[in-house]
Amino acid sequence: MSAPLTTELKVGAFVLFGAALVIGGYLATMDGLRADEAAFRVHMRVPSAAGLWEGTPVQIAGVDVGAIEGITVEGNQAHVTLAIRAGHPLPIDSTGSIRSQGFLGDSTIGLDLGVSDVRIPDGGRLQLGSQPGNIDEITRQVEDISGDIKAITAVLREVVEDDTNTQHLQATLANVDAISLQLRMLAEGNRRDVDDIVDSVRRLTANLEGFAEDATADVDEELQKVLAATDRLDTALQDVNSITSKIDAGEGTIGALVNDRQTIDSLNDTIENANAVIESFSGLHAEVYYLGRAYGGTQPSDQAFFYGNPLAPSEDGGLGFSGSNTLGIELHPQEDFWWVFEINDYPQGAIQARELFYPDLGVAYTEYIRDVNYRFTFQMAKRWWDVAFRLGVKESGGGVGMTVYTLNDALQLNADVFDFAFGSYPALEASGLPNVRLGARAEPWKHVWVEGGAEQVLLGARYGYFTGYIGGGFHFSDDDIKLLFATLPLGL
Repeated sequence: MSAPLTTELKVGAFVLFGAALVIGGYLATMDGLRADEAAFRVHMRVPSAAGLWEGTPVQIAGVDVGAIEGITVEGNQAHVTLAIRAGHPLPIDSTGSIRSQGFLGDSTIGLDLGVSDVRIPDGGRLQLGSQPGNIDEITRQVEDISGDIKAITAVLREVVEDDTNTQHLQATLANVDAISLQLRMLAEGNRRDVDDIVDSVRRLTANLEGFAEDATADVDEELQKVLAATDRLDTALQDVNSITSKIDAGEGTIGALVNDRQTIDSLNDTIENANAVIESFSGLHAEVYYLGRAYGGTQPSDQAFFYGNPLAPSEDGGLGFSGSNTLGIELHPQEDFWWVFEINDYPQGAIQARELFYPDLGVAYTEYIRDVNYRFTFQMAKRWWDVAFRLGVKESGGGVGMTVYTLNDALQLNADVFDFAFGSYPALEASGLPNVRLGARAEPWKHVWVEGGAEQVLLGARYGYFTGYIGGGFHFSDDDIKLLFATLPLGL
């Protein structure tokens, strides 16, 4: 048998129960967020924080999603910090506004969500939307409207109390009565026509009902066709379901391919490689350029140079001159990797080798032929930091090159070595010396290049002559070309 409850125990239980009710009521009605709720903060500036306090609810479509965490003064405006529950991220183009809950001055912060995929970060700023009306200003406007109504009422009283105006009103009412009488007489005189119109409408309605009955049969026939087509579709879906079940079970060739993990991994690798290639081509960037060069130099004394400097010839000795033009394009699938395509009319022309055999004499030798012709360049280039390297075909021969970028890429120091197969001037020796070109290129104005340097450095050092060049040109990206075409007139 249990002991009876004492008075002290009953009083204690009652006190604990009351405290639980008080705490539960406080938690149910408290403003703001609980300490255990995850939230992020955003900041908003408002012209006036009247009617706002710490704990004022923040709502979306009338639903509480947070509360005001703090209010400070920032210049002539109020700086409000909002705590928003983590489950309600805000697009970057969302706005907030102060909204009144009644005439007692209580307000809330209402949020209008934007449509952007970018979210406001924790600690970000929320733009202020529409401004709430000021109660004092609304009251002032109501007082002005009341004054206007009083003035209008006074004017109407004067108009009504004036005997002349009263007579005019009575005359107007008499005219209205006369017009009403005429309209009644007109309606009675044309009653037969109105009855005819009603009868015509009735007959038209009957005809429409007959047409609807005739069309019902056609509709039923078409409905039967739709039902038959639906049955055939159900049968086809059952067949598809059967095929899908067999594939899921690994039956047949397709089922084996789909359920084979190795095949799936291979297909995924192939798709990823294809996506990488497609992305590289979708980001392809083009740079088109033109360069004109003027070559000048002294003359070698060796008899092999019977007409003088290969690039700046002069049969009378002294300085010689020539020129060249280069048209090129760079294709950038990536910012630090690109392809170079060029065509130029190099003054020395193109070198070809022709093997000659004389079996009767037992003699064979190589004859080098220099044709005035265009030279072609196809190289790939890769840049690391401020240094880029090039490799490939340089002016119709094998070649390598290097560029050092300085002054934020406004100045380039270039070095190219090419013509490995025949050399700069193969008439001198079978192996020849490769052409070494050293130069610098600057961009004093946007899209404009100026350059200068030395050509055939090794060959000139060996045979005692010098060849230099100066030049200039321009370059445009594909974006510049699009902009140029966009500004051209569409018609003449």
